Formats: sequence, C-alpha cells, structure tokens
Amino acid sequence: MGLGRKAPHRTRAAYARVLAQIPLPVRSIGAPAHQAHQALTVLGQTEIAGRLVQYGTLTEAPRLWVAFPESTPSVFGYLTGLVADDPQLHLTEPVHQHWALQPDRSEAVRRHGLTVWHDAQRTCEG
Repeated sequence: MGLGRKAPHRTRAAYARVLAQIPLPVRSIGAPAHQAHQALTVLGQTEIAGRLVQYGTLTEAPRLWVAFPESTPSVFGYLTGLVADDPQLHLTEPVHQHWALQPDRSEAVRRHGLTVWHDAQRTCEG
C-alpha cells in the first residue's frame, strides 16, 4: 500500500527511500543456467555476512551478475543503475531471497557492486 498524493512530502520521501532499499524480485529475466557460474568472468568479490559474494559478467548475458560460488544455483541476481551511481539489486533466485532482503546485506551488495563496476571501467579505459 502506498501513500496518497496528499501525504506530507517528508513522509512520501521517507517511504520512497525505504522502498528503494528493498531488492526487486524479477520474474521476466532469469539467471543464467546453473552451469553458467563456470563461465562467469569474475570482476570482483567480497565477503558479506559470512558469505563470499562474486560479481561478474557473461558474454551471452551482459549484466553485472551477483553470485554465491559455493551455492546451487550460484547466480542470484544482477545490478542495474551503475552508470548513474544508483545501483539497484534485482533478484532472480527466490532461494537466496531471504538472505538478500536483509537491509544491511542488500546495501553492501549494491555498494560493493558499484565499486567493482568503477574498477572495471578504469581497467578497460586504461
């Protein structure tokens, strides 16, 4: 349930900020096949909440994919909005949804993904 047009501006802004922190479950774009993690070109990795999180790309599905290398399915989502420095996490695997829905974890995934994106840009541009 959203807030109406007549709600105070600050309340609507606070609601929008909290809503933006929630990873979006995506049903229209699935994660790459389970074997895709072997083909994932890993651009960076970090440990978040005791789990290793990898960021990478695939030639056949050009996105910044997010994966747990030790899990099956390993790829659990992707990041968008990196060019505008406003990353959004889109979840493609409901199996890992509970882990990713924790506010501190999803924020860490987005923040580190943005760092990986900028590092990859610097490397490619020379």
